This record gives sequence, C-alpha cells and structure tokens, in this order.
Amino acid sequence: MSLDGPLFDFKPEAETSIEPAQQCWKILSVEDDAGYQASLIFALDSLEVLGRGTELLCARSAFDAAQIIAHNPDISVILLDVVMEDDEAGLRLVRTIRDVIGNAEVRIILLTGQPGMAPRQDIMHRYDIDDYWCKSELTNDHLLTIITSNIRTWDHLTQLTRARQGLQMVIDASQAISSKRDIASFTHTVLLEIGHILGIEKGGILCTLLQAQCEADDATILAATEEFTNLVGHTVKSIESSELRQAFHQAATRREHCFLDGYSLFYFNSTEIDKREYLILIETRRPLLSGEVNLLQVFSENISTGFTNVALYNRLTELAYSDPLLCIPNRNWLMRELDNMSQTDRQQAELIVLEIDDFTDIGIAFGEPFCNELLYCLYRQLVSALSPDIVIARIDHDAFALLTSSAQSLDQAFFAQFLSQPLIIADAEHRIAATVTVVALRLQPNRKPEQILRLAESTVETAHKQKLGYLAYNPGFEEDIASRYALLSELRSALSREQFYVELQPKVRLSDKKLLGFEALARWTLPDGQQIPPSQFIPLAETSGLIGKLDQLVLLQTCRALHELKAAGIEVPIAFNVSSSDLTEPKFFNRMLKLIEDAGISPSQLELEITETQAVKDYSRISPSLRKLIALGMGVSIDDFGIGYSSLSHITDLAATTLKIDKSFVDRLGHSRADEQVVDMILRLGECFGFTIIAEGIETEQQRTALMNRGCQMGQGFLFARPMPLPQAIEWARTHIQ
Repeated sequence: MSLDGPLFDFKPEAETSIEPAQQCWKILSVEDDAGYQASLIFALDSLEVLGRGTELLCARSAFDAAQIIAHNPDISVILLDVVMEDDEAGLRLVRTIRDVIGNAEVRIILLTGQPGMAPRQDIMHRYDIDDYWCKSELTNDHLLTIITSNIRTWDHLTQLTRARQGLQMVIDASQAISSKRDIASFTHTVLLEIGHILGIEKGGILCTLLQAQCEADDATILAATEEFTNLVGHTVKSIESSELRQAFHQAATRREHCFLDGYSLFYFNSTEIDKREYLILIETRRPLLSGEVNLLQVFSENISTGFTNVALYNRLTELAYSDPLLCIPNRNWLMRELDNMSQTDRQQAELIVLEIDDFTDIGIAFGEPFCNELLYCLYRQLVSALSPDIVIARIDHDAFALLTSSAQSLDQAFFAQFLSQPLIIADAEHRIAATVTVVALRLQPNRKPEQILRLAESTVETAHKQKLGYLAYNPGFEEDIASRYALLSELRSALSREQFYVELQPKVRLSDKKLLGFEALARWTLPDGQQIPPSQFIPLAETSGLIGKLDQLVLLQTCRALHELKAAGIEVPIAFNVSSSDLTEPKFFNRMLKLIEDAGISPSQLELEITETQAVKDYSRISPSLRKLIALGMGVSIDDFGIGYSSLSHITDLAATTLKIDKSFVDRLGHSRADEQVVDMILRLGECFGFTIIAEGIETEQQRTALMNRGCQMGQGFLFARPMPLPQAIEWARTHIQ
C-alpha cells in the first residue's frame, strides 16, 4: 500500500451494498389502555423516517416494558403512560430505564390522560425524560411530528455513541499493539484487536508474510486465531480451504485492502526497512459496515506504523547485537548471553578472549582494508577449527571471545597449534601473534556479565605484562586488579592536589658535553615516599582518561621551571611530552597555547615531543597544528624514531624539527650492523631534510664516540646526567653551560 494514496480504501468484489438490510425504527408504547394502544398502531402504520418504517412494540405494565427494553436495546422512542398499576409506575420505569438498564439514548415521551396529575416543570426537572404531553392535546399530525423529531434525535445520539465507543476500541487496540516488539506477538495481537473491533468471535483470522519475488503459496503464516491456529509456521499451500486460498491469492495479487467472498483483507508493508509485506485475512462472512470501515481506517494507520516500528526495532536490535564487519555476535550480545545463563550452565562454561597483538601497528603499516580481511580470515579459521557449539563474538576492534563448555575446553596446546597456521590474505601467507586468556565461569558465580568480561580483559593485560601468550585466570589476579584500582584512586587525588612534579634530563653537545636543553619528565612520589615509575602511572592515566590533566600539569610545571632557570641565568629550551589522545583532541592545541601565553613563556623556549607512531598514525589530523607550532618558534621532536612505521612519503613532509634516535639502536652500536645502518640512515635523513638529530639513551663513552664518528652532534643519557629535580638541574647547568 502506497503512503501517497488513501490509507484505507476498501475494494468490494462486486457491486453490492456494504450495509445490511435496514430495519424499522422500534417504538415502545407502555399503556394499560388497550383502545389507546390500538389507535397508536393505526396512527403509526404508515410513518416513515429517513426512509425507514416503524415497528410498534406494546407493553401493558411497567414490568412488561422493562423486559421488552432489556431485550431490545435499539428502541428509539418510548411513549410512556404516567399512571398504570399505580400513580408512580411510569416514573419508576423512567428510573429503571436510565439507572438500572443504563439506556441513556432512548427518547422517553411521558403521556398522561389526567391533566395536572404531575406538574410538567417538576417532572422534567426531576426525571431524565425528553418530552411530556397530555393525550388530549395530541392530534395525529402532532403525534407523528413529535415521534419523527425524537427518532432523528435518537439516531444522531446513537451514532455519536457508537463512534465514541469505536474510537475507544481503536485507542485500546492501538495501545495493545504498540507494546509489541517481535513480529510474532505483534501480528497475533493485531488479529485479536481487529476481531474485537469487528465483533468477530469465531471467524477464522490469519496473518501471512509475503516475501518479495515469492509465490503466494510459499508465504509463511505468522499468526492465526480460532480454527486456523494450527497453521502457524506453515505456508499458504497448507490451507485446506480452496476458497480461502483463492481469496488469499487474489489479495496477494492486488496488494491492497479489499473484500472478497466473505473475507476482509488488509495489506501492509515495511519494504523501506526490511523489504517485507504482510497480508491479514479475516473471515467476516459479511460486508463491513461503513462505521466499521471508518474505525479500521483509523486503526489501519496504527497497524502500518506498528509494522514499520517492529522492522526498525529488529534492525536496531541487529545493529545492537551484531558486529557490522563480520556479521557475528558482538560484545552486547555476549553480555546478554552471559546474563541469561543459569548457574548450572556457568559451572560448565569458560570464557576465552583472543586478542591480536600489535593490531594498531598492523593497521598503521598495512591499512584498514588489510586489517578487515585479517579479521575475516581469522574468524573463518576459528569457525573451521572449533566445534559448532562454541559461540564466537567480536568484543573489540582487535579481540574475539569464545564461549564454550568445560567439556570443550581449549588448552594452550590447541591455541599454539592454531596460531601457528598462516592466514591467507590476498594469496599471501600471514602469521599473527595473539594473547589468549581463559576465565572459568564457575569461579564467578555472582558476577555480572560486564564484570566477567572486564575480568577476562584484565587478564589479557596481566598476560601482556608477564609477556605470556596464554594465561588462565586465577583469583590471585584480583589482587593485582585491586592494586591498580587503588593506584588509580591515588592518581586522581595526586592530580587534583598537583602532587606530580617534573625532573629535567640534559640534552648535550656530544663533542664537549655542553648543555643545549632539557627534557621534562613526569615523576610521582606517594605520601609514604614510594616512587611510582612512569611506565606504571602513564599507561594508567591513558586508560583512565586522565592523561590530558597529567600532560597539562607537566606543561605548567615546565613553564615554571623555565622561569626559575632564567632567573638563574640559564636560558635553554625544555622539551615536554604529550599523549596521542591529546594530539587528536580538537581543542588541545588552543588550550596549550593559552596556558603558555598565560605563563608568560615564548613558544621558542619549548619543544613538544611525540612518538613516531603518534606522528604517523594521526598524520593528516595533527600535521597542520604541528606546523602552526613550528611557525610560532616551538620545536617539534619525534621521539623513538626508527622503531615505528614511517613511510618515506611522510618523512619528506614530516611536521617536525628534530628526530630522536631510539635508545634500542644506540644500545646495539658496535654489536649489530643492521642497527648501525638504521642510525646512519636517520643521520642522512636529518642532513637531507634539515632535521636536527639527537641520540637518546647514551650510557657509555664508546656509544658517544661511535655516534660522533657517524656525524651525530647531540645526545642525552645517563653518561651525561640522569633526570634531576629542578634545583639540582640548575646546579648541574651552571657547570655545563656554553
């Protein structure tokens, strides 16, 4: 059904009236005078109102009248004699009609043969009656006029009442279907609510799903009621009634709301979301009344919206619980699965995490398409190697989780053999390294799914620290986790109280060991005097999102150190380090320059240090900002140069002023010809492209001599000085200043 056309246009199969044969207007005369009853029958015999005749029902007493009214709720007018069994019989009947039977629409005309018996105004005020006449005042024409006008009034009132009740039914039905999110319960509820609106108690109702390019006989029955309930899950061809199948085929061909041979059919679709079409068939065995069509027109809009909402909900569920790259369960799905596991199942289950080592570096070296293909190949290889009962989910960009029972336990030997097999990517063999950890769920009986998964990931971190490729969790690991959390709490407190400080390590000219500058290095000492090494607190700050505050504090203290050095007559630049998360934060560079300006420091007195991996990974994003810093006079140093994945295209246009030869190459000078060639290459790059070259980690005179012989002029390391607190650095500088 197109949303551009009418939402609900019922197409009759033949030119027949959709309304049933119209009945006469029912009028009740409650009168104990047989002669007056006879005169009413004669007077009303030829009366027609709105094209319909009249039928006069007669009662001789209030008791008889109550019985007739109870069995004929469609009586439009009651001519009621005030005095019958006794003087109040008629008035008591009025109360019975309104209050006991609950008929508020019927028009009651009170008649009396004794003028003055009951005052007109008093009666109209005290009782819910619509008219009051003395029999002697009613001529034949007057009587017909009164009855005609009251029939018209009753017709309008009943139509309004039916419309109000019908709309309430539609509202209730719409609320009933709005809470359904899966197609089975939604379609079943739709069928029930349409049946309620049409007043169908036993008529067979069914709903089918049409697939695009699908034969009508192959459409699946999603929901059914009454005698058709046994068809749920089957196809249309399983319907025994040829008449019903024929009606379905015609409706499937038309793809619109229509009425066929006693069946009302409704067509809906959610093709824009999931390319599905739905057809509802209701065995009404009669054409629908115009009022029912109107109600279904309103309800039909809610059904149409409901099918779209169910499709959207299913799509969102798919996105929420499925990995978009591999189309397999994701982290959310795994947590839901863990949450639904019984304690018995947990006793036999293990959660295994397989994390690819150095995945980020692989991405930098080979690109995202290669990484995607690597993940796909690894997943296919896992599927081939594992039992079908083992669930595989992708829980991070570089990690899979396996959910298995203890009977299917996968040990270290299995994964060693599995990871030794190459992956075939673009017709070439590639081998990967991975870290595998195992958590037995029986050891976590009361933990929430997120806690279990975090525990498995923390075990991966422990394996990395211990340089292990395979590690099974044991409760003792929690002490390490608890200590990390305690340290994190200390870290937050230390940052808020500015308990971090910097030490300065000199950069010197290799020929005469004279001071050329400093590097500021963050240091942290706990209140009890314990020193926390940077290798421990910097990764913790990065993973907890606190590294930005730490970098800002280090820069602030670096600016203070520059002021104190200047006051001591020492004016050399100081290098400070920033993290990768800072570099990619849009407002970082502006905040940094504002801090430097507020501190009264010239950018030329500072040098920003970043690692080679950071510089290349986010090259296009950070390069313009680095160039602005260089234009302001600030140096930009690439730390650990030579161990990353720089390409020549980046090096030729690298936004930097200094390259630092990594300590690992300096350590192997005189022992590794390959490392010596790397050092020579970096020195030539500096000469060709105008970079200043500085070697770090120099610890022996032999290393200093080897570097000078190769043309390296600057360096830093323990041979010259260790990192020092500011007062000690000032004293050292006074004896080594140029």
